[in-house]
Amino acid sequence: MTKLNIILLLAAFVSGFFVVTVQNQSRQHFIELDKAQKQEIKLEEDFSRLKLEQARLANHKLIKVAAEKQKLKPPAAHNTVMVERGK
Repeated sequence: MTKLNIILLLAAFVSGFFVVTVQNQSRQHFIELDKAQKQEIKLEEDFSRLKLEQARLANHKLIKVAAEKQKLKPPAAHNTVMVERGK
């Protein structure tokens, strides 16, 4: 009977050890998931901000105003060169 008690005690200790280990791993994975979700939110905010900035910079009126400010003109026909791709 003593051997059985020792085996059961060892089994209880091993089982307890594995329960604690699994809980710790679960906690670590949850922390990593939380960090990844926060990073995802930040990246989505950055993406939205960049898309808004891109839309603002692509505004035709802003481009026209900037071109006039820099005294830019569209190229004339004699300044245009056609480049053909070799086959």
